[in-house]
Amino acid sequence: METAKAEAFDFKALMSLKGASIAATSAVVLASAGALSVSNSIAESDTIVKGVRAEGKDISGMTTAEAQQYLQSVGDAKVKPLTFTYGEQTFTINPADINFKANVDEATRQAYSFGRGGDWSHNIQSQILCALNGRSVTLTAGYDAELLSTRLNDIAAQINQQPSNAYCYLNPDGSIGKVNGASGYRLDTEKVAQSLKTPLETLTVPDSIALEPEEILPFVTTEDIAAIDSIIGEYSTSYYPGARGDNIALAASYLNDRIVKTGWEFSFNDTVGERTYAAGYQTAGVIINGRPEQDVGGGVCQVSSTLYNAVLLAGLTPTVRTPHFFPSTYVAPGRDATVADGQIDFKFRNDLPHNVYLLSSAWGSTVTVYVLGTQADLNGAKIALESDGSYMTPSIWRVYYRDGQVVKEEFLHTDSYSDPVTD
Repeated sequence: METAKAEAFDFKALMSLKGASIAATSAVVLASAGALSVSNSIAESDTIVKGVRAEGKDISGMTTAEAQQYLQSVGDAKVKPLTFTYGEQTFTINPADINFKANVDEATRQAYSFGRGGDWSHNIQSQILCALNGRSVTLTAGYDAELLSTRLNDIAAQINQQPSNAYCYLNPDGSIGKVNGASGYRLDTEKVAQSLKTPLETLTVPDSIALEPEEILPFVTTEDIAAIDSIIGEYSTSYYPGARGDNIALAASYLNDRIVKTGWEFSFNDTVGERTYAAGYQTAGVIINGRPEQDVGGGVCQVSSTLYNAVLLAGLTPTVRTPHFFPSTYVAPGRDATVADGQIDFKFRNDLPHNVYLLSSAWGSTVTVYVLGTQADLNGAKIALESDGSYMTPSIWRVYYRDGQVVKEEFLHTDSYSDPVTD
């Protein structure tokens, strides 16, 4: 019987040849009268050859069914749920949710393949090397990456949070109220999935996985408005309700709750956006090439002019400003600032030591722009706007007063208008 022949082969004798070369060992085996029958016996049997270990255990001599049963028990112990923690929250992804399974069949085939698959001489050499040096099988696992991504996205939906800006508001008594900002959070699910790839495939999933979502700071932080303590500039103009008034209210809404950090330049056009029907603007009176016309967005120049005056009174620095072709009725000559989509902008820069914050409102027939800031930035001074020259060629000055005394004067510009027409 083949089994008897296999038992007759002396593996202990072969083990004593460990110090000899493979070629010499093979020669001894080949010289043995029963070498061929030994090789055939081992190769054709349903047992794993000597020297094979799997997951720390010697499985040589096991049948494939026995090895599979053992490996399955190891896999069952190592395939476990993914448990995530975030603060006081716990999230679980069960193995079945992502088809997380040990590759038992693959490991069994690998264990059985040692010493097999070649011709008889190759097989016997491989079996001898396996007996002498050993072979190891590591159990791996597989999972559905798309299902994992879906489950992680479900978890992220419970963690992700948009940041909220800090903001200022005016109390009825004129004092400034503030609301702190709050950070947002975003879980990078792709990064988490990538970090789990190796633990899942190697069956080394930790008992608990701490999630660390990215913190997203608000655009306006609590620190950004911390030094703001007063209204440092304020200006109002009047208008008649109707299409023009609606345009004014819409444009003014874009100026509300805007921070201009120290060193920043503010653009009216970039902030308010294009004046189009799609944006909600209506047709009203405008000045085009020096002529009164009707066009979409009429009245928006009153908002930019109101802002311009508030900016001047707050001690901020105008950088781009263009007067109308004619003097405007809602501000004094020389104190208007016209704008036009893609052509004419009004810009200013905050050269003060601290940030400033814009508030605006259009209610009834009045549009107002407030510039909130740090009173100490003006060194206790109050700003007034003064002019000289004629109605058609006004020169504008910014004058700083402290305790009733002029401490600083700034020449701003001289305008030259055509015939007066209301825009």
